[in-house]
Amino acid sequence: MPFKRFHNDARKTVLLAWDNAKRLGADQVGSEHLLLAMLDADDNVARRVLERHGLTYDTAYDLIRRMGAGPELDAQALEAIGIDLEAVRDKLEAVFGKGVLDTPRPRGRRRSFGHDARKTLELSLRESIALRSNAISTGHILLGLIRADDGAARVLRQAGIDPQALREEITAAL
Repeated sequence: MPFKRFHNDARKTVLLAWDNAKRLGADQVGSEHLLLAMLDADDNVARRVLERHGLTYDTAYDLIRRMGAGPELDAQALEAIGIDLEAVRDKLEAVFGKGVLDTPRPRGRRRSFGHDARKTLELSLRESIALRSNAISTGHILLGLIRADDGAARVLRQAGIDPQALREEITAAL
């Protein structure tokens, strides 16, 4: 997809998606990394709308980390012997930074856009055309993300956000 149609905020979102995928140890950039990038970027229309619905970067990051954390230790078994797994993770992240316990990507492997991220970006172009916009903005990426209904849409639902209400609000903002 040619990025010349992307507004500066959307270009920055795509670049930040790479950083977020790396931070989470993902081999591919997914739609959830695009969602994080919108919340990670400077002020943009998608971030403002998402934050009005109560979704912050930290909340989304934690939801995504938990969704893709892989096999986890049995938290109940650890709790039975007096270990609060979430408290340990929170303390380590407070001292060493977000994602300190996330599995790093093996060296030498290239990160690429996964199917759901490519689908989201393609749908953002379609949303931009449907709204007769000259460029793709973060708002269009968010609309594409909602329409794709994959990993990032699952994060939105877990955060208690109604995708249809979000769609209506972002469309009005554009």
